[in-house]
Amino acid sequence: MRISPVVLLILIISCTKKNLETPAAVQPPVSETKVISKPEACKFGLQVFNTTRRAPSADVSGFKKKPKQTGTITPPNATIYLDFDGQVVTNTLWNISGPINCAPANVAAIDEDKILDRVSEDFSPFNVVVTTDENVYNATSPQKRMRVIITETWDWFGVVGGTSYNNSFTWGNNTPCFVFSTLLSYNEKFIAEAISHELGHTLNLQHQALYDNSGNFISEYNEGVGDGRIGWAPIMGIGYYRNVTTWYKGPTANGYNNIQDDVAIISNVLGLKPDENSEMQRSDKFQEKAEGIINNGSDIDYFYMDVKDGASIIKAEPKCLGNGEGANLALRMKIYNKQGVCVKSIDDAGSLSASVSLAPDKYFIGIESKSIDGQSRNGMLGRYTVSMN
Repeated sequence: MRISPVVLLILIISCTKKNLETPAAVQPPVSETKVISKPEACKFGLQVFNTTRRAPSADVSGFKKKPKQTGTITPPNATIYLDFDGQVVTNTLWNISGPINCAPANVAAIDEDKILDRVSEDFSPFNVVVTTDENVYNATSPQKRMRVIITETWDWFGVVGGTSYNNSFTWGNNTPCFVFSTLLSYNEKFIAEAISHELGHTLNLQHQALYDNSGNFISEYNEGVGDGRIGWAPIMGIGYYRNVTTWYKGPTANGYNNIQDDVAIISNVLGLKPDENSEMQRSDKFQEKAEGIINNGSDIDYFYMDVKDGASIIKAEPKCLGNGEGANLALRMKIYNKQGVCVKSIDDAGSLSASVSLAPDKYFIGIESKSIDGQSRNGMLGRYTVSMN
């Protein structure tokens, strides 16, 4: 539907803005007149960007395409489509100078899989499908989908890691967001972090900023704390240099008291997956291995275990456990006797996982997230496995 040009209110936000005019024919819906008229242009604190394209190979996305899903597709509640194989963008807010011919990402197939896994984990608590299959995107309501174009083509915009229009996920006019693989040196972690970050903007998030204990502004981007496996940073800050990156509840650059709850804002658009294993007395009987999702900061999942024939090792591990693999939560394990009384809590401050040796008996095992370096559990969400051997 063509609408008359409107004067868009400019929100004071913590991103650099690219000075682009907005084509009247592709304005956001009237209901979005409060939306920013200029895109987020995110440098993620980087001072130096790679501007040299590398040579393509046979094992690169877009040159050796994966087979797509065939047959009837049940439309998902919402879809995030990671587009690695090139795209011509037309008739969107980006097209002030005509079509944009986006080259493929030129990312190795193995790195494409890792990127998909990382982004899927970031959005695992929410009711959304993350895919590289365009058919799934096409089957989804235009108001509940977003295309992320990962491309070497950055010259049309400028030297940034990624760019997006705030709150554009629900516009319904196929406005995509972009992540520039060349400028991020084709680094799979950098690309994955930038994808989730730009998606956050499309879901109406601003940057998580950094202040000192007195409320004095330090930086537009919160860089997180710690190192190694338990190093943490907010996705809407700078997640490049920390292993654990999460959604967060903290101040934006608009002010120390301007608190943004990432999870609440995202769930307003996508919804949360239903909780599972939340009642002790109705918990599933555990065999050798089970999976679950921590989908809110106070969530605790229960499993019933009947340990026989000698002591058994019970282990709970978040997905993407290894250093640099992009975990989204740290876990605490609680052991309850068959009467439901907690008899032990396992919380290793230097580890994301938890394990314990149990003597033969019947137990309930509780799995929950824990804080890292004093940070809130609000965004410590994601998938995990629990095993017995």
